[in-house]
Amino acid sequence: MKKAGGTTAAGSFKGGVRLIGQRIRRFADACENVSDAKKAAVAVLVLVISAAVLFTETGAFQNMDAGREDSENYFVKCMGPLESLKNTSAEEIQPYIEQRIEDAEEILDLALEKQTKSLREEYRELLDRGQGAYYQPDSKAERRIWEEVRAERREELREDPFLILVNKWHYLPSDYKVDPITLPNGQMISKECYEPLMQMLEDCSAAGGWPIVCSGYRPHEKQVYLFDEQINRWIYAGYGQEESEELASMAVAVPGTSEHELGLAADIYSSENMSLDESQVDTFTQQWLMENCWKYGFVLRYPRAKSDITGIIFEPWHYRYVGYEHARRIHEADICLEEYLDETEHPEKTEETEENDIRENAG
Repeated sequence: MKKAGGTTAAGSFKGGVRLIGQRIRRFADACENVSDAKKAAVAVLVLVISAAVLFTETGAFQNMDAGREDSENYFVKCMGPLESLKNTSAEEIQPYIEQRIEDAEEILDLALEKQTKSLREEYRELLDRGQGAYYQPDSKAERRIWEEVRAERREELREDPFLILVNKWHYLPSDYKVDPITLPNGQMISKECYEPLMQMLEDCSAAGGWPIVCSGYRPHEKQVYLFDEQINRWIYAGYGQEESEELASMAVAVPGTSEHELGLAADIYSSENMSLDESQVDTFTQQWLMENCWKYGFVLRYPRAKSDITGIIFEPWHYRYVGYEHARRIHEADICLEEYLDETEHPEKTEETEENDIRENAG
């Protein structure tokens, strides 16, 4: 299983076990001078109960680093009064035991709260780096917190209109609306990303590039038209309806699965090279856009080596607006949108359909 690099809050149980063992041995050593063996055993029991609470009820608190100072103070506090217990009856020691148990639970609750907060922060960072599909917590308690953080984050991201996921597994919401603005060359884009897009194109041009938006917002009806037109071409070539639809999906996105229907995507090529193929990556325009698009809230939507996740081949011309902060995180982590959204699990592919899943020019 893959773990986060370095020392993490979600560390091994070994550190906690070792620390508890040290505390119990110290408590046992201090109890040797207590005349009543039963009283010594009861005192040690306080530590055992503390350990039981720690490991059976709060499995997430593993290495105790977060509560080391608190636990140290607690154990010192427990050992101090042992000398005064030498001539005390078992009945008289009972209140002392109960108080120590209450203190232990309070200390452990505080330590657990600190540890849980640290775990949640760590898990959030892992998910922001696109590692949700690759990380597996060790304990049941850790897994519970991990899944809680994943669910909370997914729900939070789903509420962001700039992060709507549209691909072959996630269709455009039926009630989705776009308020498009026409670009100077006649293409359209959603008004929410019009200014960032125009600024990006202007800065790219100022740097020496020649960017041209060749495809922006497409109404659903246009996507249907383009797809049906492609189907008819295959039917005219002699293929049946079902096979023609399958072949058409390799060249044009199935209606409802194209990001262009969102109004947040733009195909941009260089006037030096108007071919929408991998040769775009060799142009100055695309080099500049791929390096700087995140500064304007855009990401290269279909990166190289991510086709098995996105379902689309490498497209060094298709840019998607997600907002500055999300674009920065995606850029820094070098991941695709599906990884960032923790939505990488797709239906199993067969050898027969796997090649068709990566559709050329489907963006």
